[in-house]
Amino acid sequence: MEEKIVKLKNYERMEEAMLDQSVLSENKISSSIPNSTSADILPMLNELNEGIALMVFEKDFDKAWEVLKEYHQYDE
Repeated sequence: MEEKIVKLKNYERMEEAMLDQSVLSENKISSSIPNSTSADILPMLNELNEGIALMVFEKDFDKAWEVLKEYHQYDE
């Protein structure tokens, strides 16, 4: 049976999405950023939808959310 992939978070900038993706990777959580090449080349495409999405397996959603929440707890 195939595992379901869900959206964890949306971003306005690719750099933010890639940072969070690396944080998840360091915590052994697989993630992906669909259409990341298009967003880099044509950033105006982000205005047409909800931004850049960071996707994770549904089974990892809660853990991924907690990892990012802890990582960003001191962000302004």
